[in-house]
Amino acid sequence: MHTFAQDTDVKAQLVQMMERSQTVSYTTRSRGWGFVMTWAHRVAGLTLVVYMFFHIFTLSGLHEPARFASEMKFFHNVVFSVLEWALAFPVIFHGLNGTRLILYEIFRARNDGLMIRWVFLLSALYVLTLGLFMVKGDQQVSAGFFWLIVAMASTIAGVIVYRRLWHTQNATLWKLQRVSGALLFPMVSGHMFFMHLNYQAGHDLETILARMSGMGMKLVDLVLVVSVFFHAGFGLYTIIGDYVEDPRLKAGLSVLTSFVMAILAFAGAKLVFSI
Repeated sequence: MHTFAQDTDVKAQLVQMMERSQTVSYTTRSRGWGFVMTWAHRVAGLTLVVYMFFHIFTLSGLHEPARFASEMKFFHNVVFSVLEWALAFPVIFHGLNGTRLILYEIFRARNDGLMIRWVFLLSALYVLTLGLFMVKGDQQVSAGFFWLIVAMASTIAGVIVYRRLWHTQNATLWKLQRVSGALLFPMVSGHMFFMHLNYQAGHDLETILARMSGMGMKLVDLVLVVSVFFHAGFGLYTIIGDYVEDPRLKAGLSVLTSFVMAILAFAGAKLVFSI
Protein backbone atom coordinates (compact mmCIF):
# COMPACT_ATOMS: atom_id res chain seq x y z
CA MET A 1 0.00 0.00 0.00
CA HIS A 2 1.28 3.48 -0.98
CA THR A 3 1.77 5.65 2.12
CA PHE A 4 2.64 9.24 2.98
CA ALA A 5 5.86 7.98 4.57
CA GLN A 6 6.90 6.46 1.24
CA ASP A 7 6.21 9.79 -0.52
CA THR A 8 8.35 11.58 2.04
CA ASP A 9 11.18 9.06 1.56
CA VAL A 10 11.09 9.54 -2.23
CA LYS A 11 11.21 13.33 -1.95
CA ALA A 12 14.03 13.16 0.59
CA GLN A 13 16.02 10.84 -1.69
CA LEU A 14 15.63 13.24 -4.62
CA VAL A 15 16.95 16.14 -2.56
CA GLN A 16 19.86 13.98 -1.34
CA MET A 17 20.71 13.16 -4.97
CA MET A 18 20.87 16.89 -5.73
CA GLU A 19 23.08 17.52 -2.72
CA ARG A 20 25.65 14.97 -3.86
CA SER A 21 26.92 17.65 -6.22
CA GLN A 22 29.60 19.55 -4.29
CA THR A 23 28.59 22.84 -5.91
CA VAL A 24 24.89 22.40 -5.12
CA SER A 25 25.64 21.13 -1.62
CA TYR A 26 27.93 24.08 -0.81
CA THR A 27 25.49 26.61 -2.26
CA THR A 28 22.48 25.21 -0.41
CA ARG A 29 24.39 25.33 2.88
CA SER A 30 25.75 28.85 2.35
CA ARG A 31 22.91 30.54 0.43
CA GLY A 32 19.91 28.25 0.95
CA TRP A 33 17.68 26.24 -1.36
CA GLY A 34 15.74 29.37 -2.31
CA PHE A 35 18.84 30.81 -3.99
CA VAL A 36 19.50 27.55 -5.86
CA MET A 37 15.89 27.30 -7.02
CA THR A 38 15.88 30.91 -8.23
CA TRP A 39 18.97 30.39 -10.37
CA ALA A 40 17.75 27.03 -11.65
CA HIS A 41 14.42 28.64 -12.54
CA ARG A 42 16.13 31.38 -14.52
CA VAL A 43 18.53 29.02 -16.32
CA ALA A 44 15.60 26.78 -17.26
CA GLY A 45 13.70 29.81 -18.54
CA LEU A 46 16.62 30.98 -20.67
CA THR A 47 16.95 27.47 -22.09
CA LEU A 48 13.30 27.53 -23.12
CA VAL A 49 13.64 30.96 -24.77
CA VAL A 50 16.44 29.59 -26.97
CA TYR A 51 14.37 26.48 -27.72
CA MET A 52 11.33 28.55 -28.74
CA PHE A 53 13.45 30.47 -31.25
CA PHE A 54 14.59 27.25 -32.91
CA HIS A 55 11.11 25.73 -32.63
CA ILE A 56 9.53 28.58 -34.59
CA PHE A 57 12.36 28.47 -37.12
CA THR A 58 11.79 24.73 -37.64
CA LEU A 59 8.01 25.07 -37.93
CA SER A 60 8.44 27.82 -40.52
CA GLY A 61 9.50 24.97 -42.82
CA LEU A 62 5.89 23.75 -42.90
CA HIS A 63 5.40 26.06 -45.89
CA GLU A 64 8.20 24.18 -47.68
CA PRO A 65 7.40 20.46 -47.42
CA ALA A 66 10.72 19.34 -48.87
CA ARG A 67 12.69 21.45 -46.39
CA PHE A 68 10.57 20.31 -43.45
CA ALA A 69 10.88 16.65 -44.42
CA SER A 70 14.63 17.08 -44.71
CA GLU A 71 14.83 18.68 -41.26
CA MET A 72 12.72 15.93 -39.68
CA LYS A 73 14.93 13.30 -41.32
CA PHE A 74 17.99 15.05 -39.89
CA PHE A 75 16.45 15.15 -36.41
CA HIS A 76 15.32 11.51 -36.52
CA ASN A 77 18.21 9.90 -34.66
CA VAL A 78 19.14 8.82 -31.15
CA VAL A 79 21.08 11.99 -30.31
CA PHE A 80 18.22 14.37 -31.05
CA SER A 81 15.69 12.04 -29.43
CA VAL A 82 17.71 12.19 -26.22
CA LEU A 83 17.95 15.99 -26.51
CA GLU A 84 14.18 16.23 -27.02
CA TRP A 85 13.66 14.13 -23.93
CA ALA A 86 16.21 16.16 -21.94
CA LEU A 87 14.27 19.34 -22.80
CA ALA A 88 11.50 18.01 -20.57
CA PHE A 89 13.68 18.81 -17.54
CA PRO A 90 13.69 22.63 -17.93
CA VAL A 91 10.06 22.62 -19.18
CA ILE A 92 8.55 20.84 -16.20
CA PHE A 93 10.94 22.26 -13.61
CA HIS A 94 10.29 25.85 -14.71
CA GLY A 95 6.55 25.23 -14.73
CA LEU A 96 6.39 23.51 -11.35
CA ASN A 97 8.77 25.92 -9.66
CA GLY A 98 6.80 28.83 -11.10
CA THR A 99 3.68 27.27 -9.59
CA ARG A 100 5.52 27.02 -6.26
CA LEU A 101 6.35 30.74 -6.47
CA ILE A 102 2.74 31.63 -7.29
CA LEU A 103 1.51 29.57 -4.34
CA TYR A 104 4.08 31.31 -2.14
CA GLU A 105 3.43 34.86 -3.34
CA ILE A 106 -0.32 34.78 -3.83
CA PHE A 107 -1.73 32.00 -1.69
CA ARG A 108 0.70 32.32 1.25
CA ALA A 109 1.79 28.64 0.97
CA ARG A 110 5.16 29.00 2.71
CA ASN A 111 6.31 25.46 3.49
CA ASP A 112 9.31 25.77 1.18
CA GLY A 113 10.99 22.52 2.17
CA LEU A 114 7.92 20.43 1.36
CA MET A 115 7.12 22.34 -1.84
CA ILE A 116 10.67 22.07 -3.19
CA ARG A 117 10.61 18.32 -2.62
CA TRP A 118 7.31 18.10 -4.53
CA VAL A 119 8.84 20.09 -7.41
CA PHE A 120 11.61 17.49 -7.68
CA LEU A 121 9.26 14.53 -7.30
CA LEU A 122 6.69 15.68 -9.86
CA SER A 123 9.43 16.76 -12.29
CA ALA A 124 10.99 13.29 -12.10
CA LEU A 125 7.61 11.60 -12.65
CA TYR A 126 6.85 13.79 -15.68
CA VAL A 127 10.24 13.23 -17.29
CA LEU A 128 10.20 9.46 -16.71
CA THR A 129 6.62 9.12 -18.01
CA LEU A 130 7.45 11.17 -21.09
CA GLY A 131 10.51 9.01 -21.73
CA LEU A 132 8.37 5.87 -21.51
CA PHE A 133 5.90 7.22 -24.08
CA MET A 134 8.74 8.31 -26.37
CA VAL A 135 10.24 4.81 -26.28
CA LYS A 136 6.89 3.14 -26.97
CA GLY A 137 5.89 5.63 -29.67
CA ASP A 138 2.62 3.85 -30.48
CA GLN A 139 0.03 5.94 -28.65
CA GLN A 140 -3.03 7.38 -30.35
CA VAL A 141 -4.61 10.43 -28.75
CA SER A 142 -7.46 12.62 -29.99
CA ALA A 143 -5.95 16.05 -30.58
CA GLY A 144 -9.31 17.79 -30.12
CA PHE A 145 -10.09 16.11 -26.80
CA PHE A 146 -6.54 16.48 -25.46
CA TRP A 147 -6.33 20.20 -26.22
CA LEU A 148 -9.85 20.86 -24.94
CA ILE A 149 -8.79 19.50 -21.53
CA VAL A 150 -5.52 21.47 -21.62
CA ALA A 151 -7.30 24.69 -22.65
CA MET A 152 -9.82 24.27 -19.84
CA ALA A 153 -7.06 23.64 -17.27
CA SER A 154 -5.10 26.68 -18.50
CA THR A 155 -8.18 28.92 -18.40
CA ILE A 156 -9.12 27.83 -14.89
CA ALA A 157 -5.55 28.35 -13.63
CA GLY A 158 -5.32 31.78 -15.28
CA VAL A 159 -8.68 32.93 -13.94
CA ILE A 160 -7.87 31.80 -10.38
CA VAL A 161 -4.58 33.72 -10.35
CA TYR A 162 -6.17 36.74 -12.06
CA ARG A 163 -8.93 36.95 -9.45
CA ARG A 164 -6.47 36.67 -6.59
CA LEU A 165 -4.07 39.27 -8.02
CA TRP A 166 -5.86 41.93 -9.97
CA HIS A 167 -7.16 43.98 -7.03
CA THR A 168 -3.70 44.13 -5.43
CA GLN A 169 -1.29 47.07 -5.62
CA ASN A 170 1.38 45.19 -7.57
CA ALA A 171 2.56 46.50 -10.96
CA THR A 172 0.40 45.51 -13.93
CA LEU A 173 3.23 43.77 -15.79
CA TRP A 174 4.08 41.77 -12.66
CA LYS A 175 0.48 40.62 -12.41
CA LEU A 176 0.38 39.70 -16.10
CA GLN A 177 3.60 37.71 -15.62
CA ARG A 178 1.96 35.57 -12.94
CA VAL A 179 -1.28 35.16 -14.90
CA SER A 180 0.66 34.16 -18.04
CA GLY A 181 2.67 31.69 -15.96
CA ALA A 182 -0.54 30.08 -14.68
CA LEU A 183 -1.85 29.85 -18.26
CA LEU A 184 1.38 28.43 -19.62
CA PHE A 185 2.04 25.66 -17.14
CA PRO A 186 -0.74 23.33 -18.44
CA MET A 187 -0.22 24.46 -22.03
CA VAL A 188 3.56 24.06 -22.33
CA SER A 189 3.83 20.83 -20.34
CA GLY A 190 0.78 19.53 -22.23
CA HIS A 191 2.26 20.57 -25.57
CA MET A 192 5.48 18.65 -24.95
CA PHE A 193 3.56 15.61 -23.73
CA PHE A 194 1.26 15.64 -26.77
CA MET A 195 4.16 15.97 -29.22
CA HIS A 196 5.58 12.69 -27.93
CA LEU A 197 2.46 10.66 -27.27
CA ASN A 198 2.60 9.81 -30.95
CA TYR A 199 5.72 10.42 -33.02
CA GLN A 200 3.72 11.65 -36.02
CA ALA A 201 2.05 14.37 -33.93
CA GLY A 202 5.28 16.34 -33.79
CA HIS A 203 7.21 15.15 -36.84
CA ASP A 204 4.87 14.26 -39.71
CA LEU A 205 3.98 17.15 -42.03
CA GLU A 206 0.40 16.11 -42.82
CA THR A 207 -0.41 15.30 -39.19
CA ILE A 208 0.93 18.66 -37.98
CA LEU A 209 -0.91 20.62 -40.67
CA ALA A 210 -4.18 18.80 -39.93
CA ARG A 211 -3.86 19.60 -36.21
CA MET A 212 -2.97 23.26 -36.73
CA SER A 213 -5.56 24.02 -39.41
CA GLY A 214 -8.60 24.14 -37.11
CA MET A 215 -9.66 27.56 -35.78
CA GLY A 216 -9.87 26.28 -32.21
CA MET A 217 -6.29 25.02 -32.37
CA LYS A 218 -5.15 28.28 -33.95
CA LEU A 219 -6.57 30.22 -31.00
CA VAL A 220 -4.87 27.89 -28.52
CA ASP A 221 -1.56 28.24 -30.39
CA LEU A 222 -1.94 32.03 -30.56
CA VAL A 223 -2.49 32.29 -26.79
CA LEU A 224 0.48 29.97 -26.27
CA VAL A 225 2.81 32.00 -28.51
CA VAL A 226 1.84 35.42 -27.14
CA SER A 227 1.95 34.24 -23.52
CA VAL A 228 5.31 32.51 -23.95
CA PHE A 229 7.09 35.54 -25.37
CA PHE A 230 5.49 38.00 -22.97
CA HIS A 231 6.42 35.75 -20.05
CA ALA A 232 9.94 35.28 -21.41
CA GLY A 233 10.38 38.99 -22.09
CA PHE A 234 9.35 40.01 -18.59
CA GLY A 235 11.57 37.30 -17.10
CA LEU A 236 14.57 38.62 -19.05
CA TYR A 237 13.66 42.18 -18.03
CA THR A 238 13.71 41.06 -14.38
CA ILE A 239 17.12 39.44 -14.78
CA ILE A 240 18.47 42.60 -16.43
CA GLY A 241 17.08 44.69 -13.59
CA ASP A 242 18.71 42.46 -10.98
CA TYR A 243 22.19 42.30 -12.47
CA VAL A 244 22.78 45.37 -14.68
CA GLU A 245 23.57 48.50 -12.68
CA ASP A 246 24.30 51.07 -15.39
CA PRO A 247 20.96 52.86 -16.12
CA ARG A 248 21.66 53.43 -19.82
CA LEU A 249 22.80 49.87 -20.41
CA LYS A 250 19.81 48.59 -18.48
CA ALA A 251 17.42 50.71 -20.55
CA GLY A 252 19.08 49.65 -23.82
CA LEU A 253 18.97 45.94 -22.96
CA SER A 254 15.35 46.25 -21.85
CA VAL A 255 14.35 47.88 -25.14
CA LEU A 256 16.31 45.29 -27.14
CA THR A 257 14.68 42.44 -25.20
CA SER A 258 11.20 43.87 -25.77
CA PHE A 259 11.91 44.28 -29.49
CA VAL A 260 13.26 40.73 -29.95
CA MET A 261 10.37 39.16 -27.99
CA ALA A 262 7.84 41.19 -30.00
CA ILE A 263 9.42 40.05 -33.28
CA LEU A 264 9.37 36.40 -32.17
CA ALA A 265 5.75 36.69 -31.00
CA PHE A 266 4.76 38.24 -34.34
CA ALA A 267 6.60 35.52 -36.27
CA GLY A 268 4.90 32.82 -34.22
CA ALA A 269 1.44 34.38 -34.61
CA LYS A 270 1.97 34.83 -38.35
CA LEU A 271 2.97 31.18 -38.65
CA VAL A 272 -0.13 30.05 -36.75
CA PHE A 273 -2.56 31.90 -39.04
CA SER A 274 -0.72 31.25 -42.29
CA ILE A 275 -1.30 27.49 -42.11
